Amino acid sequence: MAEKTPTPATPTDKPEEQVTPEQLKKMAEEYAVPMSDGTFAKMTENLTPEKAAAFEEYVKNAAMGLYPTFAKQIKAGIPTSALLDPYRQVGKQVLGEDFEPDFVGDPKSADALQGATDPETGRPAPMSLNQWKTHLMKHPGFGWDKTPQAHEKVAQIREALQQGFNSPPAPQQMEMK
Repeated sequence: MAEKTPTPATPTDKPEEQVTPEQLKKMAEEYAVPMSDGTFAKMTENLTPEKAAAFEEYVKNAAMGLYPTFAKQIKAGIPTSALLDPYRQVGKQVLGEDFEPDFVGDPKSADALQGATDPETGRPAPMSLNQWKTHLMKHPGFGWDKTPQAHEKVAQIREALQQGFNSPPAPQQMEMK
């Protein structure tokens, strides 16, 4: 009696993983693609694995269009949220742990993504992290002036000024001719 050799499993042997609308909504959020509830409902109606794959492709293409300077990374599968995380972390350092920028719906936060200029193309480009930090501190809408860090800076400046006024002036050196 010949032994039966086991055959490797074929893709049809394993059950297809069902993607849920919640997973697709999270995907759209991870790629920072704004979408109305109505559009989302239409796109996820009668959800099949093929429709889920098409939705993923749509979200990635939309993100590449919204954030062209990140297009290569997005095309490689890096979600926009990962690319924006350094901006989020700098925001938390400057404005406090409760700060959560809305890069899609808030124009002053969206400036992080388009507030600089690409020197090669002249097109809008993401700010450097240092530019973003300065933007957070200078734009009145972020309220940096009300943070403990701002109050500490003011106290340091006040103290430096007081020391300057209370110290005798440094002797001036005369220039020899």
